[in-house]
Amino acid sequence: MCSLVRSKETDSPVDLTVSVDSLEQFLVEEERQIARHRSRQIAALELLDQAQVTTADGARNLSEWVAARLDLGLDTSRALVRTMRRTQHRPELREALADGAASLDRVEAASKIAEPDVDPLYLHLDVNGVRREAAKRVRITSVGEERSFFDRHLVMQPSLDQAWWRLWGGLDGVTGAIVDQALTTAADQLPVDPASPGVNDTAWRKATALAQLCVSDNPPPAQVSVFIEADLAGPTEGEAGAYLEAGPGVGRLALESLLCESSTEVTVNTDRGEPMRFGRRSRTIPPRLRRAILHRDGNRCVIDGCDSRNRLQVHHVVPWSQGGPTDPENLIALCWYHHQIAVHQHGLEPHRHREHGRYRLRRTGRAPPD
Repeated sequence: MCSLVRSKETDSPVDLTVSVDSLEQFLVEEERQIARHRSRQIAALELLDQAQVTTADGARNLSEWVAARLDLGLDTSRALVRTMRRTQHRPELREALADGAASLDRVEAASKIAEPDVDPLYLHLDVNGVRREAAKRVRITSVGEERSFFDRHLVMQPSLDQAWWRLWGGLDGVTGAIVDQALTTAADQLPVDPASPGVNDTAWRKATALAQLCVSDNPPPAQVSVFIEADLAGPTEGEAGAYLEAGPGVGRLALESLLCESSTEVTVNTDRGEPMRFGRRSRTIPPRLRRAILHRDGNRCVIDGCDSRNRLQVHHVVPWSQGGPTDPENLIALCWYHHQIAVHQHGLEPHRHREHGRYRLRRTGRAPPD
């Protein structure tokens, strides 16, 4: 069988062994070549930036110029420009890109971390994990918090007959997470109507929940879970290392406000990232531990390449029935598909890849669990 890939030199189809492994290796090598090409583009962009090419060509910024010249979307062109500027004094990242050892996405995410750990590429994490690690280390100053506070705004615009209203605006990360949590909780309590599929839509339910909260005499307080990474919060005096369950960082002022006004649960993680241990006492995962595991895993499925946040469930890597403890190191977050279908129906098991340590699925030869 011939692939549709053609050789540049002969313009003839290239024979590939018809196997998953060979095709996988082909894709990996092609991505390495793309990384090498991106490395050369970044080097050229640096010279063009120094020559102020945007001014000469009338572009508003370099990202806009790159998007136009290379026929790229703004997201890709911005990633190229950000990576070029952030890696000017990070030769190890540029070398990794030039060698094809890391993708542009990984290098761009790693470049956000000013003081990397031993591994500057964070190969034990997938790209989304590197982005989360970078967000965890961003320092939130009091000045920045105050600016975000005063930038909040909500605009409500009625139609001419006031039969319809449009709402838009913006909230800082902490406030947005609290509002989203309150609306989601209230929306989940609305009854499901099988005869009217439209009313079961998430957006409709949140809009209805907003109206109900506004007319309620006693709206329930939002349950807020705050996680504090001790090794990051200590040296920065609380400007980094504190996060809400939903993801946004929390500065000192916001944390003080949450502890004072909200129903707040605080979990402090050690420098090893372990929140708490429950051992063999219980197979059932306590709610607080479940929230800690979901937060640790980025509120998404840990399977390499999966970014799903759909109906996340916490899974015992070593089954409890086989002696696995209900401890953080034996628990991972899986989406509904990977947990119920891949693991419990198809008999696959998650395991840490021996090279980078990220989770992948493998077939064990066992029959699917009952």
